[in-house]
Amino acid sequence: MLSAPLAAHMACDAAKLDFSRIFRGQFVLSQSTELSLDGYRVTELCEDWRLHHCRALPYARLTDQNGKPAGVVLGIAVDGAGVLVTDGYKLTASFEAFVTDAAGRYVAFDAAGAVYADPTGSMGVVYDANTRTVASTPLMCLNRPIIDNPRFDADAIQAGRGSYALGFTRDTFVRGVMPNHRLDLSDFSLTRFWPRADATYPTDAPEQTIAAMGQRLSDVIGAIAKGHPTLLPLTGGRDSRNLAAAAKPHLAHIVQSYTFVSNWQGQIDAKLAEQLAEALALNHQTYASYINTAQDRDTLPRPARKRQKMAYRLAGGYVGDANNDVLDGLARKVPKGVVLRGNVMELLKANHWKRGLARDAAHPDGHDADYATERLAILPEGGAATVAAFKPDYLAWKATLPEGAQALAYDFAFVESLLPGWQPKFYGYTRNFLLNPFSDRALIEGCLRLPVAERQANAYNDALLAHLAPELSAIPFTPDVKLARTAAA
Repeated sequence: MLSAPLAAHMACDAAKLDFSRIFRGQFVLSQSTELSLDGYRVTELCEDWRLHHCRALPYARLTDQNGKPAGVVLGIAVDGAGVLVTDGYKLTASFEAFVTDAAGRYVAFDAAGAVYADPTGSMGVVYDANTRTVASTPLMCLNRPIIDNPRFDADAIQAGRGSYALGFTRDTFVRGVMPNHRLDLSDFSLTRFWPRADATYPTDAPEQTIAAMGQRLSDVIGAIAKGHPTLLPLTGGRDSRNLAAAAKPHLAHIVQSYTFVSNWQGQIDAKLAEQLAEALALNHQTYASYINTAQDRDTLPRPARKRQKMAYRLAGGYVGDANNDVLDGLARKVPKGVVLRGNVMELLKANHWKRGLARDAAHPDGHDADYATERLAILPEGGAATVAAFKPDYLAWKATLPEGAQALAYDFAFVESLLPGWQPKFYGYTRNFLLNPFSDRALIEGCLRLPVAERQANAYNDALLAHLAPELSAIPFTPDVKLARTAAA
């Protein structure tokens, strides 16, 4: 059984960091009666399971149709009808049906004895079957030092040259709850619940699919913005622009948009973001550490930068170092609230597919397992080493997909393995709650109903923008501006 001090406490003590600040917004689920965490609320779940969760973390207690306790949601979720899930939310169907339809960044705990991650694992959840513990990150799951998994290069992953994929974590015995799987608390088995066994993905009605996706994305953003102070990062790229377009009916509830400038490309992003914000009449702010050149930067002092890097490593569970927005101190300047992210929207451009396969199914079975394993970017050595070490694990995961989803394994690998490998970094942003409104099974399924080659050509990114906010289509994109500048030079 688990007891304090946790590995998180020990790591903070060693680094002379404050546990309550570094692990703000995290949780532990355990049957231990010896565990107590200062500043954490305790919610009784079922069969002596006790959920310890930071008071700063949004939570909602759910009831069934008879008013009896049905479970708990930590984080932020929007149900299938576009309703924000708040404390006292009443289920109208089974718990699993509710989870299947819910968008957002959350972990859901069924009072019947199961745990579910959100659709893309954007709110990390891990478990140790040996101690029967579920937690936000490995350091919150253990009361011993981490035992490094020998199959991975921990230092390389920390430096951004590799990742923990396929449900693995840095610790040999701690595993991740993969998206679209149910963790049974009775025996700690993982079982896929989505896609359903009879799932199919017809691609014959792209216009209707785009319209439905636009409405759902707008509904999700609207529910979040009406319930929480919400901020919208803007760049010159496609994802944030489409989020802004979907937010158009709800702009009165968006606190502000903003752009980080930590390099020369960020300056281009900032100029384009200002144009987008002006077109939408959004209050926009630019936060810059890069002024004119790489030598002319306004960043945190070196000791503070070093502490921030360590804090971020601990909070995220060693899945990678902080970006410049954190290390330069820019993230501290943003008002508190929910920050919308667009990472999952990369599905709209089929970024995980091999272009040859998308065009003509060049591989005999339409699926190249070597390529798919390489794409998980697990080992710093790259291709051959990764395939040799992890292809059997990839194929075992792929075999869990129902027949109708097999042809879309690249997309599902992106959703269930690549994204959950790095998104626990979101725990490092303790000032704000980062959330992907596109983390939604209806939106993911919509993407999978769009032909791959057209996705890769950005046809549906463009179509979604034209459907939601055509006035934003005329504003250039960052790659176009970069290309024009290069040509002019």
